[in-house]
Amino acid sequence: MNKIDAIIIDDEVKNIRLLKHYINEFCIDINIIDQATSFTEGIKVLQAKSPDILFLDIQLKNRTGFELLDCILPKKIKVIFVTSHEEYALKAFKYNAIDYILKPIVIEDLILAINKVREDIRLDIFTSKNQINTLNQVINNTKEQDFIAIPSNDRIELVKFKDIIFLESQGRYTILHCVNNLQVVATRNIGEYDDILLNNMQFFRTHKSYIININHTLKIIKNDGFYCQMDNNKNIPVARRRQEELNKILGI
Repeated sequence: MNKIDAIIIDDEVKNIRLLKHYINEFCIDINIIDQATSFTEGIKVLQAKSPDILFLDIQLKNRTGFELLDCILPKKIKVIFVTSHEEYALKAFKYNAIDYILKPIVIEDLILAINKVREDIRLDIFTSKNQINTLNQVINNTKEQDFIAIPSNDRIELVKFKDIIFLESQGRYTILHCVNNLQVVATRNIGEYDDILLNNMQFFRTHKSYIININHTLKIIKNDGFYCQMDNNKNIPVARRRQEELNKILGI
């Protein structure tokens, strides 16, 4: 089960503790990665991290959750308001909130709100995959494809194969390390790039977490393990069961 990362922003610590308790007890796929108890602290946390869900109080001492959203939007976060203020519900949905939960929290309301997030994320992934597949089909139908369409949270980037040094798995995401120190974060796991890249002879899966571009490999290091040194000076591990196949490809 993939974890869904969440941040809680509420100006009362006891409210944060209670919400965390409910989530840990009834929503085990939700991973609370951080929390904040003020407007300023909340901005800093959201600038540093990118959660899937933001549990947000309306009143943050002398500021509001709406002001906070004005500062961070259009960051792609599913917002669930958790508040004592019933009168702001209409305004909350103008900010495309997933749900609006009133305190004291009713467990069924929390579970329902998180189920909405799960479905929203599922639809996002489905839509993104369809968009990428359609784009790649169009590219294939028009000319020989020399680049790949990479979906991120707010855009689709076209990256040339020759510019990719290696791909690195980061859970549900993949980081493409490219020339000129460019990094592109894709909202797909590395396994989804097997069929796309490994048909291209310049790419090789060295490890469950890495796919390398052989054309960017400088040397093979056999001291203290088996590594490919890439031309950005990164050493990429080669799994034991993959070493013989790589040797054959390299003619060693």
